[in-house]
Amino acid sequence: MNLPSVSSFSKISWFPFSDEPVLRSLWYLGRLCDPCFLLPDQGPDGKWHLFAHTWVGLEHFTSENGISWEPRKMIELRGHSPFVFYQEGVWYLIYEKHDSSLPAWNKGHLRRRDFEKISSSRFEMRSSTDLILYSEPKIILDSKDIPFAGYHLEKPRISRPQLFKTEEGYSLYFGASHTILEDTKQKVTTYFSLATSKTLEGPYTLANGGKPLLEPDANDPYRNMACGSIKVVQASDGFAAFECAIRWDKKKGKTSSILLQLESPDGLVWAPTFRAEILPTPEKGWASRYVVSCDARFKTDEQCWYCYYSANEKKGIFPVRESIGLLLGKDPSLRKVFV
Repeated sequence: MNLPSVSSFSKISWFPFSDEPVLRSLWYLGRLCDPCFLLPDQGPDGKWHLFAHTWVGLEHFTSENGISWEPRKMIELRGHSPFVFYQEGVWYLIYEKHDSSLPAWNKGHLRRRDFEKISSSRFEMRSSTDLILYSEPKIILDSKDIPFAGYHLEKPRISRPQLFKTEEGYSLYFGASHTILEDTKQKVTTYFSLATSKTLEGPYTLANGGKPLLEPDANDPYRNMACGSIKVVQASDGFAAFECAIRWDKKKGKTSSILLQLESPDGLVWAPTFRAEILPTPEKGWASRYVVSCDARFKTDEQCWYCYYSANEKKGIFPVRESIGLLLGKDPSLRKVFV
């Protein structure tokens, strides 16, 4: 596969496919979050595949054109933040999992303080040869093994796994811990981290001396509250990434998000690209609260980048609603003019 260069990402011109989402949250489930998708030539059947999660678990959608999506099935109850890794004819579904326990009975009454409501967050992996039937899950990383995953939290949290094959083995990028924004109570990922392994199933150990790759910086114009979701893309000479950074907007007097382009020569040191800003939080509409997460892939036959992103809105007393939109990206090369 021909990979783009890191420098080429700063030349991409992005524009929304529509002012409306291409995949709205299901009527009975208010939030559809963290999309991960496969192009037609990346799946087993020539269709588009998209995975996302609701508060119930991981949902699988398919499409003939990448625009109109149909729900296929629920894959994993209580699964979050899906990512699909392909190797040698097998698709590996990697996701975050944290289970709820039932309350304990005591003399005929429920005592909620006597049970652990949420277990430690961890990454599970399941394999499939057709994206229909999956193997039993295997834990590849536990939040209890990440020292900063529990910073300011009662229970440690890891989220949004992304796996890449490298010359040394495998690189697992992920988010760690989360911050609750005071003005909206939105949960956002605090740190961006990396663990590596020589084998696919692990064990995975922290890279970068056991420290996060990125963390909030009060002096950063984009990331002064939290890192948010960061989606990594492999390049021919390094890596690029799309970050839904969380910041305090002094002019508006509230927190907001912005979708940025990052680049890295080695996957460890990250910086904004020359044209970093892709999508700030819209002033109104379905994405006017926060741009939360995204996934981006290059469609070779169209010479176009597809970026599906989840964003949310809040209307009055109604619950927050999160849906999935689409950005398209192209390199606006100069056209030849014939006289």
